[in-house]
Amino acid sequence: MTTKIKYKFGRMLSRWPELTTDEKIVTICVISLFLPYQLVAVPGLFAVFRALLKKDVRHRMWNVSSSGYIFASFPIFTFPAVLYRNWFGLMGGMVLWLMLVFMLYLFTIMKVRFYNNLVDLMLILSLFAMLFGVLDKFFFRMFIFEGRTSSVFFNANYYGYMLELFVIMALYRFEKRHSAGYLIILFANLGSILLCDCRTAWAALAVVLVFYAVHYKHNVKWVIIIMLITVLVIITILWVPMFSDRLASEVLDHDVYKRSRIWGDAIDWILKRPVFGYGMNAFREICIRTHAKKIRWHSHNIILNIMLDYGVAGLAYFSCMIGKFVSVLNKPQFCVSYITIRNLIMIAGLATLIHGVTDVPILGVQTALALIFIVSGCSVERNERVFKRLINFREIYER
Repeated sequence: MTTKIKYKFGRMLSRWPELTTDEKIVTICVISLFLPYQLVAVPGLFAVFRALLKKDVRHRMWNVSSSGYIFASFPIFTFPAVLYRNWFGLMGGMVLWLMLVFMLYLFTIMKVRFYNNLVDLMLILSLFAMLFGVLDKFFFRMFIFEGRTSSVFFNANYYGYMLELFVIMALYRFEKRHSAGYLIILFANLGSILLCDCRTAWAALAVVLVFYAVHYKHNVKWVIIIMLITVLVIITILWVPMFSDRLASEVLDHDVYKRSRIWGDAIDWILKRPVFGYGMNAFREICIRTHAKKIRWHSHNIILNIMLDYGVAGLAYFSCMIGKFVSVLNKPQFCVSYITIRNLIMIAGLATLIHGVTDVPILGVQTALALIFIVSGCSVERNERVFKRLINFREIYER
């Protein structure tokens, strides 16, 4: 396994000189996801500002069908915060808008081979994150809270969500290449979910893996394998004291009561400003202004959090954006030629929604960018088509 990883990593390094400047920048951005979260924004911001300032890159971004939709969204993410004088939320809204611009930038350069190389790079780096998570949990104990490690991803719930994405990506690459190495990476990251002890991640993965087997594979063998994996993980969780303690009835009762109170408070605040909300990180801002005993960062539900931050207007905006992505993924040409990429994006989206019932996993910079990298696969069909046209034009011109 180590030899295969070295070989794969060596092949990636050998291709580095062949990459375009944009591809090199994006590759650095992917690597930065596994650095301390304070450093993640540096290459991302550089990529965005370079894209906005360079005329040719900006022109390519304008040619993407959803470019006007994204560029025009700046007031949606900033106006509510200004209205409520939520200055921290204003900064967060600007960062969110820049992330969407970064996604648009990815849409201009993502082709199948580069997309798959980025997925492979993330999977290889996930093993180093897993190793650090193991060392942290049992030896370093630098990022341990309530016995749960967060590895390099700020908190344990973010790490759990990243592991969901790694498992789904490993399954995608295994379906494409049928290499045992991807299965080993899949099981390694599946086991790492026990280290961060994220119960929502267990539930999300159990649902999406079964859904994948039943809906996409239509294969009894796949269903049996994934069912056995799910049962094995459940048995481990229930019988190993390290993991079963958080499933004790008093712990669950406390967590359910805590979540219900948070949701109730969020709904009350939403009803006071239902149209535009309070700006990003509204839950934290309201807690501070009301002198709450416990300052929380979000509503622990992705829908409630969007409505609290940006109201019905924000929820409508993101719903339309998801609808645009789904319409692209459902095009006949995309379904025929890039079905595995389509499955990856749909399953990652489903996992996000399931995890989002009791948490907001994409509030982290690393987690949000990881999902953006996956979603950028929506653009491969368009980019491959444009690339083939350029190649054909060049061949005709050179004759």
